[in-house]
Amino acid sequence: MPQSPIPRPLRTGFLIAALVLAANVAAAVLIDAELGDAGVLGSARSVLMWAMVPPIAVGLVWIGALRHPVGRWHVLALLLCWLADGLGSATGETLVLLSLFLVGHLGYIAALWPTRRRSLAWGWGALGYGFVGLTAGSIIAVNAGPLAIPVLAYALVLAAMAAFAAIDAIGLLGGLLFLVSDLVLGLGLYVIEIPDALRAFVVLVPYVGAQALLALSLQQRLGLGAGTDTATGAGAGAVRLV
Repeated sequence: MPQSPIPRPLRTGFLIAALVLAANVAAAVLIDAELGDAGVLGSARSVLMWAMVPPIAVGLVWIGALRHPVGRWHVLALLLCWLADGLGSATGETLVLLSLFLVGHLGYIAALWPTRRRSLAWGWGALGYGFVGLTAGSIIAVNAGPLAIPVLAYALVLAAMAAFAAIDAIGLLGGLLFLVSDLVLGLGLYVIEIPDALRAFVVLVPYVGAQALLALSLQQRLGLGAGTDTATGAGAGAVRLV
């Protein structure tokens, strides 16, 4: 299927998300370098965590994602990730972060289910994703104490989501970036010490990149916003699922 142009609302959402991401990572670097007020910068980071993915969600809604069940599941999953970002940062509770992202990934799987037969989840490729999820999840789980079973379950669901997302090159890369982001986060929480600035970079950059790529894959699959860059977005092109 030939790629359609990326609608302006989605491009704008990607740009704003990238700017918020850059500010978040910059604040983490300043804190680690002991430059500026750590309390103010930490509070700024907490606010910025709430602001990273909403621009992408707004872009999807603007171009008509809610007109299709697949789009509604995707936006719901994106909003659950948004809650995980914000509440996880605000509470500092790993269980809150883990639970919301787990449900969010199930939402992505629901969005990707209609195209399952085109994905790497529907063939031998699933074994590779399963191996990565089981191996990395086990390494993290053995150090996670009472959260060992939830952590392992999360790693397997994460790997499944990445496999289902691999229906095109964009989705393949998006799923892999999500794997990298979440597994590095788990390693940093339970296995090895990672400086906060480095963790912010190696976790948040792939994470926001993954959200953008998964949104772009959805837009391309459904032909969202085809033929329109209007201010209202009311002329979104006909939805298609192929």
